[in-house]
Amino acid sequence: MGYRPTSHTTTRRVRSSAKRKVQAARETDGRASLARDVSRGNHEHRERMLEQIYRVIVEFADDFGIDRRSTRRLFLKAERLAARSPYRLHQAVDFQTMLRISEILGAWYREPAFLDENGKPRSLPLVGAKSFASLVNRFLPRFRIDDIVDILIAERVLQLDARGELIPMRKTVIFTKPGAMMLDRVPVIVQGLLSTIRHNANTENQRNTRCERLTTLDRLPIEAIPAFNEQVKKLAQSLLNQSDNWAMQRQLAPGSRSRKKSARVGVEVFAYVADESHRKRGGSS
Repeated sequence: MGYRPTSHTTTRRVRSSAKRKVQAARETDGRASLARDVSRGNHEHRERMLEQIYRVIVEFADDFGIDRRSTRRLFLKAERLAARSPYRLHQAVDFQTMLRISEILGAWYREPAFLDENGKPRSLPLVGAKSFASLVNRFLPRFRIDDIVDILIAERVLQLDARGELIPMRKTVIFTKPGAMMLDRVPVIVQGLLSTIRHNANTENQRNTRCERLTTLDRLPIEAIPAFNEQVKKLAQSLLNQSDNWAMQRQLAPGSRSRKKSARVGVEVFAYVADESHRKRGGSS
C-alpha cells in the first residue's frame, strides 16, 4: 500500500512552497528595474546627465588651455544667449570653409571634366581651364590658392606627382590641429549628436529615428589601437562614400525652384579610447 501524506505533511509543503515564493519575490524586488531605467528618467537623472556633460566640457576646456574663470564666464554668456540666439550650424563660419573644401574634393571626384578614362579623379595642374584653381575659384574665391594647396598637402589631403600636378588622396577633409576650422567643428559635432538624441527620444515610430549606433570593445591591447584606428578609418570612409553617392542622386540642384523642402543632413563617424585614469585636474579659480 503506497504512502499517503498526512494533512500535517501537506500543510508543511504548502507553507514551504509559499515561503520560497515570498523569498524569490523579495530577491526580485531587491534588483534594479531595467524596464524602469530604459523607459523613463526622473529629474535626478536629467540633472546628473547635465552635470556630467558639464564635467566633460570643463575637462576639454582644461586641455585647450581655457582657465576656470573663463569657463564660468562663457557658461553664463551661453546661458544668456540661448533664449534669443540658440546655436545653429551657420554660426560655425570657419567650419563652413571646411565644408567648401570638401565640396572642391567632391566635384573633383564626381564631375567628368576632372575624371580620367576609368572614372577616377585625375591629377590637376595648379592653374588653367580645368585646374585646381578653377575649383577653388568656384567654391572658395576669397582665399589664396597657394595657401589652400599648402594646407591640404600638409594635411595629406593632396599630393604632388612627379609632374608637379595635384592628386587627391581622399574625398573628405578633417583638420586635426587646433586651428579655427577644427575648433569650429567641435560644437557642430556636439549639436549634431544631441539633436539626434533629442529627435529619437521624441519619436514614437522606430522607423523614423535617426542613425545612432555604438560598439564598445573591452580588453583591446594598447599596441592594437593604431591598427584599430586605421581599420575604423577605412570602414568609415566606405560608409561616407556610399552615403554621399546615395544622397547625390536625390539632392535638389543648386538654385532649384522646387517647392520641396530641403535640409542639411550629415553623418559623423569617430572612434574613441576611454580614459580611465584618475588624474587630478588643475584650474585657476
